[in-house]
Amino acid sequence: MAPYPYPYSKAAELDSRIKILRPVYDATLAPLIDSAPFDEDFSLEFMRGMASGDEECAHGSFIYNADTIIKEKQNFTHTEYSVPGPQKNTVILSVFAPKESSETLRPALYHIHGGGMVSGDRFTGVTQVLDLLEGIDCVLVSVEHRLAPETRAPGPAEDCYAGLVWLSENASRLGIDPAEIVVFGVSGGGALAAATCLMGRDKKTPAIPIKAQMLYAPLLDDRCETLADQQFEYGNPSGTPWIRKIWDLILGEMRTSGEITPYHAPARATDLSNLPTTYIDAAECEPFRDSSVAYATTLWQCGSTCELHIWPGAFHGFDMMNDPSNLLISAANAAKSNWLKRVMKPKAS
Repeated sequence: MAPYPYPYSKAAELDSRIKILRPVYDATLAPLIDSAPFDEDFSLEFMRGMASGDEECAHGSFIYNADTIIKEKQNFTHTEYSVPGPQKNTVILSVFAPKESSETLRPALYHIHGGGMVSGDRFTGVTQVLDLLEGIDCVLVSVEHRLAPETRAPGPAEDCYAGLVWLSENASRLGIDPAEIVVFGVSGGGALAAATCLMGRDKKTPAIPIKAQMLYAPLLDDRCETLADQQFEYGNPSGTPWIRKIWDLILGEMRTSGEITPYHAPARATDLSNLPTTYIDAAECEPFRDSSVAYATTLWQCGSTCELHIWPGAFHGFDMMNDPSNLLISAANAAKSNWLKRVMKPKAS
């Protein structure tokens, strides 16, 4: 396998396969995106290696585990819980709680990691999420779900839902207010977050409704037929061919069929009523753009509320890169932090 042969920022000019007009990459992000070209051929081994820190890219690697997270965030403690899963499996929850005690129950962020539902674990990306929570006195609870293709959808979502129900039912003993739980998912975790909230609504459990959900650059639609999918078929580090391969692993031969439910792929939902307050964002230059807009639109049509951001000229995962000097990255992270502060603010005494 060989990396993409052109600078991504020049792909529309140099790659003769690109026949359709599309937005250009932001000039301030071009050095970031061009410095780490990926292979056009999908590799599950590469994705899992990146998630584990075994694969190095141009931006470096970071090994996520409880020790490295606590080293970065020394004001937190880590506790692990094993809870019953949906198919006699075990779901592990990692609870990162402030060391300082509190006289009142804290809000909690229920974190579902990225990795396309095929890679990563409950520690993936936690330090960046804790950065978003800076200034909020809360607990972060991260769930370990099974991965595809070993476990096809909706198995991973069912794991996340089982963990959420357990968390709600045991919140008080963890120092958490069960009425102040926010579900958070990034990329593949965004799909699982959306499916988890749909399950909670449909099953009417947890008994205390989830307060809010953040779908961060979410993987929502298995069909891959939007304009954004067509625009970024080529010349994109998270191009549509990769997304199709990931959905093939998640769904197998069922992909694109009428058998797919919203618990498999949330974009299949037509009824998005009575869902928690929602935040969705995506990059303008990624295949997930239009499915994110469509999901927000359906939420509004069904009477649910949603804050939507599409970041101009950006690519998938751009705001996970640590570059405080970049104003677009700073704006995207500030918007997420601002929303989290608003939905997780302490109750008035």
